[in-house]
Amino acid sequence: MEQLMKKIYTLGVEWEQNCPLSKHSSFRIGGAADVALFPKSSDELCKTLSFLREQEIPVLVIGNGSNVVFSDAGYRGAVVFTGKCRNIKIENDLVFADAGVLLSALSSAARDESLSGLEFAFGIPGTLGGAIFMNAGAYGGSMSDVCISSWYYDLETGHFGESFGDAQCFDYRKSVYQEHPERIILSATLKLKKGNRKTISEEMRAYWDKRRATQPLDLPNAGSVFKRPEGHFAGKLIEDCGLKGLTVGGAQVSQKHAGFIVNIGGATCEDVKRLIEKIQTTVLQQTGVKLECEIRFL
Repeated sequence: MEQLMKKIYTLGVEWEQNCPLSKHSSFRIGGAADVALFPKSSDELCKTLSFLREQEIPVLVIGNGSNVVFSDAGYRGAVVFTGKCRNIKIENDLVFADAGVLLSALSSAARDESLSGLEFAFGIPGTLGGAIFMNAGAYGGSMSDVCISSWYYDLETGHFGESFGDAQCFDYRKSVYQEHPERIILSATLKLKKGNRKTISEEMRAYWDKRRATQPLDLPNAGSVFKRPEGHFAGKLIEDCGLKGLTVGGAQVSQKHAGFIVNIGGATCEDVKRLIEKIQTTVLQQTGVKLECEIRFL
């Protein structure tokens, strides 16, 4: 490990040994990673990934840690956080952005140029890379509506490639990247539409006010726990089953929105898993609907 740390030091990339993953998780859950790296540009990200591949070090790439639950045991290998790779370039109706750009910053930059199409993303706490990976969406919009292409680095081959924003790339809360976890998203191109800046701002503000009013933003969480079942709303099903407030260890079904699980203090990954299993079992027994997890366990 000491030799490895010396090699990482020569990369010139910010890093931390025995890094507590809980401090990089919106859920505030997770053990320590052997090493965490924080590249500050796409070039540094590519250099970091190439180095880790050459050294045959297991690698996990994370954006803002807002839709994941890290293992209580941590991660034996390197975790690369892309949150400092946040360059944005806008030309006419096209937006070129690094994977680490926060969605709120991206939608605000688009608004400032009177570009419409990312209003739904304002307030989603993830990064562009994570949003493309999950085909994130809200209020009737999703990344598949605006993403026309994305660049990636292949950890298996060391090659670069491009995915295009068509039906073969995206599905509901899914993307081709979930089928190919070796492909690490570096950047993306989004195509938006010219709009009225005031109208765009008002729509973004309305979505943000709705989030504050309905979601448990005051407690650590990882967003909506379950995908929306066809013909139903997961939160309503859970609430109708009387599960609001159900608690396992430090994990609790939110009293504010039953589609969320919150960390009320000291929650572990196992607490969350056990609570999810209880929810799924109860909802299936009482309604016949099988809830599918949206958050990812790493």
